[in-house]
Amino acid sequence: MKHLFAACLLFAAAPAAAQTVETASGDWSAIPQMQRQSGFNIEPEAVAAISDAMERGQCVIAGQHRRSADVNMPFLVQFNASGGIDRLVIQPLGCPRAEGLLAGAVLRLVQRGGFTRAGQRRQGWFRGEVGFTISNG
Repeated sequence: MKHLFAACLLFAAAPAAAQTVETASGDWSAIPQMQRQSGFNIEPEAVAAISDAMERGQCVIAGQHRRSADVNMPFLVQFNASGGIDRLVIQPLGCPRAEGLLAGAVLRLVQRGGFTRAGQRRQGWFRGEVGFTISNG
């Protein structure tokens, strides 16, 4: 199942080009993996907003146990010839609000250089994964 998010809400800070954001699942193991760079993390504000949605009962996400969650989310990025991002695909979390918040945070993380592509290839699809823990007592 795919959900498209409103690009204007997710990417207000992004430069002019519009990216497409979707949710999907599948076997992504054949797609080249990006390397995560140390010192780069999901923005704490995004994690706090997801935590707040869980606390208020607005979201029940995959990996949630009562009011805590261990979130590991694989994602795909399609880079164009100039190195810009054309598409971002995240695996579904079961809560559109959390998916939108996390998709925006992942996009910004990749744009800031939090993941690098290995090898000579710079265009096409690459995969990565982010993870974090929410503990609401």
